[in-house]
This record gives sequence, C-alpha cells and structure tokens, in this order.
Amino acid sequence: MDFWILRYPEPRTRPGASWRMVVLQRSAQGEESEIDVIEIEARSPTLQEIVESQLHKGRTRLALDLTHVKHLDSSDLAQVLEAFKHVTESEGELVVANPNARIKEILRITRLEEVLPLMESSEAAAEHFKKSS
Repeated sequence: MDFWILRYPEPRTRPGASWRMVVLQRSAQGEESEIDVIEIEARSPTLQEIVESQLHKGRTRLALDLTHVKHLDSSDLAQVLEAFKHVTESEGELVVANPNARIKEILRITRLEEVLPLMESSEAAAEHFKKSS
C-alpha cells in the first residue's frame, strides 16, 4: 500500500527563512520517489495548506518526516496539530516520523504524543499503514 512522505530535505537554518518540502511516494515495496517540491516562503504555504493539497490529490496516508527538524516551536506544534486534525476530519491518516529526542520530549510534555501517532522511521510508518488498511 502506497503512502506519501512530507519531508524537509535539509534543516532550516534560521527562522523566517525560505525552505523546501518534498513530497515522496513510498510504494508497498519500499521504493521512494520524489513527486513534488514545495517552496515555502516565511511559513507560506502553511503545513495545513500543504496537507490539504495532498488530500485533494487523493493522498490520504501521510507521514510528516521530521528527520531534518531540530526543534518545534509553539507555532510549529499548532501547525502539526491543525494538519493532523484536517487529515483526520478528511478520513485520512497523518503520522509523525523520525522525531529526534528533543522533539519527542516536547511532544511528551505537551501531551501531543497521546494524540499524534509517532513512528521511529519511514519503515515503521509503512508498517503502521499496512496494519491500518
């Protein structure tokens, strides 16, 4: 079963700077292929808008890959939560993959780990989506 990975390909170097997000399709065989690159200028488009565009394309199984994300501020957390809520209301599923120890601790303290499905890797996300289909 295919799912789509939303990944920042490199760390953000400074707040407010522009960066990119890539959309990867991961096949049931574990192959990943880049299908879109989204340029983000000072938080526009927002994560919710990016997720909404994926849902409109029929991509309902999404993994937000945080491999290159070093920390999340309150605005970032609000965006992740809004994206999760939007996907869930659209009968899709959003998981968070590859959070570092600092992000896991932030999610634990804010109790968002009780709401957001956390996966240690893209492979764990793949297994999760297999079981939930």
